[in-house]
Amino acid sequence: MQDRVKNLYNSLFPVGTMLLDVSVKLETMENHSDIDALRKEYCNELLYAISSGYIYYTISLFKKDILIKDFLKNVNKLPQKETYYWSLYYFFGFKYEECLYNIKKFILSWKNERPVKEVNEFELVEFFIEPFKNAFDGFWSEMQKLISPICKRDGADKLCKLMSDYYSCKTDYDSVDVLIQYICRYPEITTAKEYLACTYYNLKMLNNAIACLESIESPMVFGNSRQEISFMLAWSYGKTKDYKKEQIAYETCLKQDEKANNALNNLGYCLYKQKKYAQAYKIFKKCLKEKRDLPFAANNYVRTLIALEKIDEVKKFIEKSDYKIEKSLLNKVEDLKNGTLKIRKQAIDNISDEISIVNERCDIGLKQYQFSNEKLLEDELTMKIESGVPVFGLNLKIYKRYGEYGRQYIIPCGRLDLLCEDTSGNLYIIELKKDSGYDDVYLQTIRYLDWFEKSEKFKNNKIYGII
Repeated sequence: MQDRVKNLYNSLFPVGTMLLDVSVKLETMENHSDIDALRKEYCNELLYAISSGYIYYTISLFKKDILIKDFLKNVNKLPQKETYYWSLYYFFGFKYEECLYNIKKFILSWKNERPVKEVNEFELVEFFIEPFKNAFDGFWSEMQKLISPICKRDGADKLCKLMSDYYSCKTDYDSVDVLIQYICRYPEITTAKEYLACTYYNLKMLNNAIACLESIESPMVFGNSRQEISFMLAWSYGKTKDYKKEQIAYETCLKQDEKANNALNNLGYCLYKQKKYAQAYKIFKKCLKEKRDLPFAANNYVRTLIALEKIDEVKKFIEKSDYKIEKSLLNKVEDLKNGTLKIRKQAIDNISDEISIVNERCDIGLKQYQFSNEKLLEDELTMKIESGVPVFGLNLKIYKRYGEYGRQYIIPCGRLDLLCEDTSGNLYIIELKKDSGYDDVYLQTIRYLDWFEKSEKFKNNKIYGII
């Protein structure tokens, strides 16, 4: 039955059909024998479009989003027995008691009707974590009670508790602590790594974000929108000046979704930064032709024409363009026309990346907070080490491998403040303490050293601890 309806739906609404056009056509099919099943398929598509690729709802989204309004309209025409859709109907409509009532009915029927009784991590994300996200107070604690009896896998059965703890955090840094504690205990659960990657990304701890994103092999939250992970990776590589990896990540993002917002412009600017001006020129021409990623692409097109010394073309474009071109670029064009501009790095590359590329922020709700002394010290040490400044009389670098980064490095028995290495491959665990109570941190460091000494992965490395 389900396959037949999917095939029917796909034949009526082939790939590329605008969602709201589907809604209009469904209005004309009220007497169709499969109208409820078709409408559920449409609601599934709407729900994916509304909820995928990010981990935080805002109240304003509920009130303004045209897709949510269409979702509510279509669910309102489904029978009340479709309790899953009605739970979302009440959720988006701020009727929380009715939402939980329908969730309970849905889980009860789901448990009774499923041939496989256990719920796995993917189903938890697809049915609950992604569509409900930050939800409302008490939602995830109630979900934990409902899900635990039918979710047996270690870690997955505690995901609802993790969501409750995560969304209750007052600061992003508290969120990092909550996620790391969970990952230490359940390293096989992917969802927590995706949330940690997004949190690091918003905190601009980009090397940590890169390590998290690289370590995710089969995304759960971003499984149907993998281009989001590629975009975040590309952006982070670019800000850490790893332009070759940035280029590959943007190219991957566009293969996954050729219409990904801002990815084409950002790829062009990545090529520009590598002085691949001819390739960048083609990219920005494509952006202009397709009217995408504007006005950034228009300004980058001018920037690239300057680099290529295409005087006539840049002059003609500026005269006819409806896009606002940065004053600094207009001045450079004048210098180019007057023959006073020498094409060199300082002359064409002194524009901030922030007005050349676009960051698709992973909206998890940025919170303001006061860093502790330990956090400030961690920031300062990290900055010095990454800048090549000796610390503790040693020339160290932060430990870094694909999918790993030594700041807030996670091992099964805890989180290290910093894991560093010297040129000989010796490892250093650096633990920071803001007051004079050293007993706990001493025992903690000994525990970490003991784990490294027993680890097969690090058996050939000498390991030292610094407090």
